[in-house]
Parts: sequence; structure tokens; C-alpha cells
Amino acid sequence: MQAPKGQWINTSGVVTMTELTLERVKEDLYARKDPTLTPVDIEAKAPLVHEILELKQKLGVVILGHNYMEPLVFNLSTRREQGDSLGLSRFAAATDADYIIFNGVLFMAETAKVLSPAKRVLISDKKAGCSLADDFDPEEIDRLKELHPGAPVMIYINSYAEAKARCDVTCTSANAVEIALAMPGDEIIFVPDILFAENLEQDLAGEKKVIFPGKDSATRGSVCEVHEKFTIDDLLNIRKTFDIPRGHPHRLIYAHWECRPEVLREADFYGSTSQISGDIGGRVKAGTLEQAFVASECELTSNLSQEFPGVQFATACSVRCQWMAKMTLEGILDILHRIDTGGDLAQYEVNLEPEIIEKARGPIEKMLELSS
Repeated sequence: MQAPKGQWINTSGVVTMTELTLERVKEDLYARKDPTLTPVDIEAKAPLVHEILELKQKLGVVILGHNYMEPLVFNLSTRREQGDSLGLSRFAAATDADYIIFNGVLFMAETAKVLSPAKRVLISDKKAGCSLADDFDPEEIDRLKELHPGAPVMIYINSYAEAKARCDVTCTSANAVEIALAMPGDEIIFVPDILFAENLEQDLAGEKKVIFPGKDSATRGSVCEVHEKFTIDDLLNIRKTFDIPRGHPHRLIYAHWECRPEVLREADFYGSTSQISGDIGGRVKAGTLEQAFVASECELTSNLSQEFPGVQFATACSVRCQWMAKMTLEGILDILHRIDTGGDLAQYEVNLEPEIIEKARGPIEKMLELSS
């Protein structure tokens, strides 16, 4: 797969680099009417955006953008370079670009490195962690294996390579049910997300037993510090405040898999970020969606509102991921400057021990093989 041409996804479609001037970038930012972008912000940030896109084109660099990036950072990526963890994993495995800049968090960049070990994978802040990954001790996997010998271990992609290396298969929020059912036996160990595990168990409806940290043992898992904040009362208040009654055909509440089980049960639709986006897109195409609230990281709603301007998104969200926010225009531009001038990339480059890469690749490739 060739590195994509540099493009800016604007309010009226995709503009190629030959058409993209600094003034065109400014015009587009003003046209977005993004309440978080003041005229002062636009005048300050437009030159950064323009220079990043020029260097991206010149150097043939891939810039992957997770759905939780703030819009200015998110739209540095082409449509093919944007997505959830599953989509970005697939792209990282297929690209032949020499450099991959990952606008996400560290475990995502690690996954790209595992899948493309010969590539130089860079992230603008290597301190961009994740509560799911940071709060989980990989040794808990060994304890669960001892307690449940023979049970395959499925690990959520929101984990570090060291933990993945101890497991049989990875999964994302887009394919967890599919992967769980494809694994042998009538039970499966799932780590590290406790809330996701509870939701997965409910969705499997007895087809397969889900063993997870803390369920039947003293083992410890982790939760997403963003999604655990949403409560059933939040959703009930959203329904009342924005007049989104349960079961309404044109007004819906969406929730991410990592939310509490009772939140998912109250939502009208739940899934991964790309599944949520896909459902919204399908309803927009059918002309049936008027209003939506998304119980997930706020920047997902920001990006969806730009992609689907005809939908009224309830903007009561104040739940942001501190780690995703560490990806900045300034950091990305510095990486590109260093690539362009042959500068030192050590503070940005993601490196893993060859043994970890080898052991972690198997579970990730197994997921890609099993996932439709």
C-alpha cells in the first residue's frame, strides 16, 4: 500500500495538496464554526496545520489519527488513516511508508510497531498513557492462567505489548464478541477491562463463559478513566434535558463498550467508536437521524458533528481523555521537522525489544485473521 497523498479534509470534501494554501486552511477553519476555535486560535493554528500537511506530503509520512483526537489533529489524517484501534491496526500492518506518526496513545503506537517492526513509529508524547494499560499488571495474566488452565486468553488492545505477549489473541471493541466466539473451548479469559468484560459476558448470553480479573479471584484488572464516569443517571438526565425518549426512531443515545453495563443497557446503540460512527452514518444516509448523544470521549462527538452537520449532537459532554489530548500540532510538527532535517527522533520514537515484538505479534495477527 502506497503512502496516501497529503490531504486536508475540509467542510466541503477533500482538498488535494495542490489546492491547499494557507488561506484555504484559514477559510475552512472559519467555515467550521467550531465553538472551541476562536479567531485568535485560527490565525495561530492555521500556519501549523498548513506546514504539517506540506511536510507530510513532501516526506511521504503516514499520520494515523484515532477517533478521539481533537478535530484539528484528527483531520491531519486522510479518511483511510482515521479510525478506531482495529482500523488503525490494519492500516499500520499494510502501509509501506517508512515513517508512521501515531496520533493516539502509547499502546496504540506500540501495536503499530509490533505490526511494522521495520518502520519508524513516532508519537508526539511518549507519556501519553492509558488507565486501562497503565493500571494493569501483566503478571495477573499468569495468575489467571494458573487458576484456569487451558482457557485461552483474549486481551483488549488497550494494553501494552508486554501484556499482549503473554496472551493468545487480542481484540478491540469492534470485534470482541466475534473473536471470543472464534476461540476454542467454552470459556475464555479476558483482560484487562473489567467493565468491558461484564458487557462482553452479557452480550455472549451464555454462549461462552468469560473469566476476568476480580470475578472469581483476587486478581486485579483496570477500567477506562473516561468511560467509567458515565452513569445511568447521566443518561436519564440527557433523555430528559434533550428530549431523547427511549426507543425514539430519530433521536438516539450511543454508548461505548467500555461504559458501565447499566449505561449500555440504557443506550439505544452501543459499540466501538467506528461502529457508532457507522450507525450514525447509515441513519444519516437514510434520513432518519435528527439528534444524538454519544457517551464517550468528547472529541468523538466533535469529529462526528463535523462529519454529520445535519445531526444535532447533544453537547453536554465534559469527559475528556487527558492522554489523547497530549497529541498536539506543535509536537507533530517538531517530529516532521526532525525527519526532514535528519534530526534526533529519540524522544518520539517507539522502540520495543525484538523478543516482545515477536511474542506480541502472534496475538495481534490472530485477531486480524479471525476478524471479518
